[in-house]
Amino acid sequence: MESGNSINVLISSFACGPYWGSEVGMGWNWIINLSNHCNLIIITEKGFQKDIEAEVPKLNLANNPTFYYIDIGNKGRELFWKQGSFLFYNYYNKWQRKAYGLSNALISKHDIQIIHQLNLIGFREPGYLWKLAGQIPFVWGPVGGFNQVPLNYIATFSLKNKLFYYSKHLIQHLQVHYHSRVKKALKAANIVFAESTTTKSILKKVYNIESILMNETGADFQDFYQHKLFCDNNSINLLWVGKIQGLKGLPIALQTLKNLKENNIPAKLTIVGDGPDEKACRKLVDRLEINEMVLFTGKIPNMEVKTLMKKFDLLFFTSLKEGTPHVVLEALSNGLPVLCHDACGHGDVVNDSCGVKVPLKSYHQSIQSFTAHIEYLYNSKCKLYDFSKNAKDTVEQCSWEKKAKQVVATYKKLLIK
Repeated sequence: MESGNSINVLISSFACGPYWGSEVGMGWNWIINLSNHCNLIIITEKGFQKDIEAEVPKLNLANNPTFYYIDIGNKGRELFWKQGSFLFYNYYNKWQRKAYGLSNALISKHDIQIIHQLNLIGFREPGYLWKLAGQIPFVWGPVGGFNQVPLNYIATFSLKNKLFYYSKHLIQHLQVHYHSRVKKALKAANIVFAESTTTKSILKKVYNIESILMNETGADFQDFYQHKLFCDNNSINLLWVGKIQGLKGLPIALQTLKNLKENNIPAKLTIVGDGPDEKACRKLVDRLEINEMVLFTGKIPNMEVKTLMKKFDLLFFTSLKEGTPHVVLEALSNGLPVLCHDACGHGDVVNDSCGVKVPLKSYHQSIQSFTAHIEYLYNSKCKLYDFSKNAKDTVEQCSWEKKAKQVVATYKKLLIK
C-alpha cells in the first residue's frame, strides 16, 4: 500500500457498488484497488450511495476514497438495471453533463492531477470530462462496446431479437464512424485503455488511436480456490450464468445438451439468471426433451454465485458479445475451468491452460464444437483438474492489484510528461 504523496485522481464511475457483479462490481473493484495507491475523488450514481457508505468504513485502504453522488432519477435507474434500452442513454447523457459541471468545482477543491473517465465502458457515451484535458491529463477507459453479435448468429434469433440486433448493427456503424463527441474525446485523451484486442484494433483502424490493452475487469487472486474433485461418476456438471437474452447465447447451450443426451453423455446444466428470453428458453428445453438435465435457479446474489462455482465442473459461457465478463474471472478465481467462444474480452483472458475456446463462426458449428469438448472433458476428468490448478496463474496475471499498479504507473508517466 502507498500513502503520503499519492496522486489526486478525479474518477467518473457511474456504476460502482460493493454487492454486485458486472459493470457495477467492476467499478467498485477499480476504486478500492486504486485507493491503495492514489487519493481518489469519485463521482458516481446516487443509487449506490447506501451500499457504498455501508461498506467503505469496513475497508483497510491506504487512502480513503471520497464519493460525490449525482441522481439519475428513478426512471433512468430503472432503465440502467434493465440493460439494453436505447432510452437509457438520454438519462445517462444528462447525468454526464451534471458530472462535468460538478467536476469543475472538484478540480480546485481537491487539487486534481489526473481525470479518469472509468465507466460505463461503452464508447457511445464518452461524457464531457475530456473537455478539461487541456489543463489536466485525461484518461479514458477501459473503453469497450465495439463488439457485435455476428450476423450469422442473429439469423437464428426470434423475429423480435432479429429486428433488435440488426438495428443495433446499423446504429453502431453510424455511431462508430460519425459520433463527433466520441472522436473529440478520443483525440483529447492522453491515454486510452482498450478492454479487448478487438477494441484495440478498431481504435487503431477507425480513429488511428494507439491504445493500451487493459481488460476492464479483474480477479481476486488472494481468494483463489483449488477444486479437489471433478465429475462424479454420474454426470458432468455445467454452470451457466448471465442475463437470459439473445446475445448471451443460452439456446446454444441447450442445443449442446440435446447433443450430449443423444451421445449418452450424462450432463447437467444449472442456469443462473433471468431475462427477457427466459420463457422462450424454457419452451426450448421442453421441445428438446432435456428437462431432466436442466435447472433454472433465477437470479441470485453475486456472493452466492461465487459459492456455487465451487460445486461445478465447468463454466459453460456461450455469450456472443461481451466486454470482459466478470463471471469468467470469478469462475477462474474459484478454480472453475471455462468453456467459451474465442471472442471479446473472455477470448483474451481464457487460455489453453485454464479452459477451452471454440471459434465464433456459426451457430451450428458452436454447438458441435461445444458438444465435442464437453464429451472429451467428461471422459478425461484429469484435464479438468489441470485446468483448475493452472487457473491460478491466469488469475494472478489478471488480478485487480496488478491492474491497479499498471494504471497508477500510467498516471505517473503522464505527470512526468
